[in-house]
Amino acid sequence: MKAATEATPDNYALAYAQRRTWVLGSWSYGAILAASGTAYVLASAITGNDPETGVFMTVLGGAIAGLGWFASAPKRFSRKIPKPSMDVWRAEQAIRINKPAAIASNVLMAAILLAATFLAPRGMAADVIPITAMLSVWTPLVGALMLRATKLLVERGAIYDRWLQSREPGNS
Repeated sequence: MKAATEATPDNYALAYAQRRTWVLGSWSYGAILAASGTAYVLASAITGNDPETGVFMTVLGGAIAGLGWFASAPKRFSRKIPKPSMDVWRAEQAIRINKPAAIASNVLMAAILLAATFLAPRGMAADVIPITAMLSVWTPLVGALMLRATKLLVERGAIYDRWLQSREPGNS
C-alpha cells in the first residue's frame, strides 16, 4: 500500500477532475442565476407583474457567468500537469453523497413548491408565481451541476487519460 503522501496516477487524475469541476463551477452558478431570472421574467410577463427583479437576476447572472468564464480561462486552457491531489477520500465521499443529495433536494423543493402553491393562502397569487417559477428552475439546475461534478470525479481516470493523449505531439 502506498503512503498517503506519495502521488499515484489516481491523485493526478483527481487533481485534473477537480480542476475541471472548478472550471465548471466558476461560470455555471452565474448561469443558473441567469436562468432562474429568465424564468422569473417569463412568469412575470404571463401574470402581468413587473419583471424588474428577474431582469436584474438575469443580467447579474450573465455578468457573473461571463466573469467566471474569463477567470477560469487559465485553468480551462492549461496544458500543465496538475499537482497531485491527496484528498481522494473527500472525492469518494462526494461521489457517495452528491447524487442522493441532488435527488433529495429536488424532491424536497418540489414538495415545498407544491405545498406553497396549493396549500398556502396566496400560493397561486399572481405576484407569487414568478418566485415559484424561479425556484422551480434553480433547484434542478443546481442538482444537475452536482451530478455533472460527480460524473467528473467518477470518470476521472478516463477523462485524465484522454486529456494526456490530447497533449501528445501530433494530437489536436
